[in-house]
Amino acid sequence: MPFSIHLVDNEQELAILFKEAIRRMGMDVYSSTNPLLALEYFKDNKDKFSLVITDLRMPAMSGLELSNKVRKLY
Repeated sequence: MPFSIHLVDNEQELAILFKEAIRRMGMDVYSSTNPLLALEYFKDNKDKFSLVITDLRMPAMSGLELSNKVRKLY
């Protein structure tokens, strides 16, 4: 399995910028701008990702909350 990253940032411009930078390093990356939808996607695809990178301050759910919920899935 190639190294895959799930990137979550509520600012679309930053999500696009980081996604392109990560792809240029040769890694697969899926990006989300909504932490609630990102969590749902992650639940259905958790075996697909090697790493989750998240913004700390986001509406609806902070990056720390998201990280804790992702960790509980394991």
